[in-house]
Amino acid sequence: MAEPINEGNVTNGSAEGNAPAPANAENTLSNAFGGDAGTEGKKPDAKPTQGKDADGGKKSEGEKLAAWCEQLPPEMRNNAETAAKFAKFQKVGDMAKAFLELSAEAAVKAGGVAIPGKDATAEAVAEFWEKAGRPKTADGYSFAKDTELEGDAFAQAAFKANLTSAQADVLFKNLNELGAAQIQAAQEARAQQVKETASVLSAEFGSKYQEKMALLTRGLAAAGPNIGNILRQAGLAGNPDIIKAFIAFGEMTAESGAFRGGGAGEALKSIEEGGSFEFKN
Repeated sequence: MAEPINEGNVTNGSAEGNAPAPANAENTLSNAFGGDAGTEGKKPDAKPTQGKDADGGKKSEGEKLAAWCEQLPPEMRNNAETAAKFAKFQKVGDMAKAFLELSAEAAVKAGGVAIPGKDATAEAVAEFWEKAGRPKTADGYSFAKDTELEGDAFAQAAFKANLTSAQADVLFKNLNELGAAQIQAAQEARAQQVKETASVLSAEFGSKYQEKMALLTRGLAAAGPNIGNILRQAGLAGNPDIIKAFIAFGEMTAESGAFRGGGAGEALKSIEEGGSFEFKN
């Protein structure tokens, strides 16, 4: 217990005997009253009271947050409920992975489609693509039974590529349109070549043009009944070198008397008149 101070002997901050006042005289006086004399001069604790922080938020006891949690806002870091959730993740990557998994689950619950992982079963993968819009079988595509345009073959390829019905329909239509356009362009190019070749040969043979065309027909007939069609399909019916070669062959067969087929003596029309280099049975 502190000794009572003789107020009559205190003069100008010194005690009896002229001894100097202690440096902590103010605190001593406050403590003499049990620390209830006031809070003036008393410093606050350097650390917040256990279980509380300077912001007044509460944190669960024994809770250990990873270093990355220091980047969280105080209201998250110092809240017992949220801090307990963050304490489960010692690395940022762990929390990111959990977030993605929850997002995928939420998408499925909301009617969306979760992308199957590398270890997913064949059934899970099939279910994913069916939900995305692919039919259950290749026969499910609208064009699968189109025999004229080989729809079955394209349907099999589309199914292997996991194309949705909408995607496959667009591709099938566009590919056929592209193919038709290419065929049309090729036919027009061949027709133009035939026309130009006829003009060149007509100028070269002059009055013997009809005779040369008769020899061309003879030569094609001697070579075989389908040679003319084969050359036409190969795009060679308008090639001037091919035509001259068969004219020469026709001359050879005429000299030897060998000939198969008929019509060699018939009058032939020029290309301009509707004639053709093709062999006719």
